[in-house]
Amino acid sequence: MIDLAEMHSYFWLTSSRLKEPIQDDVPYTTQALRQDLLRVRNAWDECQAHRERDAIYGYLSAVFDLVMWWKAEDRAISRARWALQLQGVNLPNADEPFAAIILCTSDSGKVDKRTRSKWSRVLRYAMEYKSNAEPLTAFVRRKGSINKCAARFSRCLGRTSVMDQER
Repeated sequence: MIDLAEMHSYFWLTSSRLKEPIQDDVPYTTQALRQDLLRVRNAWDECQAHRERDAIYGYLSAVFDLVMWWKAEDRAISRARWALQLQGVNLPNADEPFAAIILCTSDSGKVDKRTRSKWSRVLRYAMEYKSNAEPLTAFVRRKGSINKCAARFSRCLGRTSVMDQER
């Protein structure tokens, strides 16, 4: 027989028998958002400090992890909009969190609209098809590359690339 008194407390928080999920009463503050953005910005700075071709994966992983954490809390769009507001960016249709966080944390002189869009497609593709156990870098490499993942996601959306149209 199981002695319930000796079971770890985390069991009771994660038990599937709970009728309602336990709500975390710790608010997500402006300071917490700024810290999250700073952490991703530091990943950007780190990837820019290295000249290796694959250095960008560290930054994209930081963006992916932040947005996926927000998504798990069902707050990705609202927090991405909030991040844009903190940065003084006014985009009324900012419903794509990956692009918003890339815009807020990368150097706009180095990451133009097209690159931001491509990286966002890669991250949305990973969100749809990557398992939680597989690191983002391994997933993107397994699927061919950043460009191939972006093209795959465009095809999922029913779009074709210029290269596909030429074939």
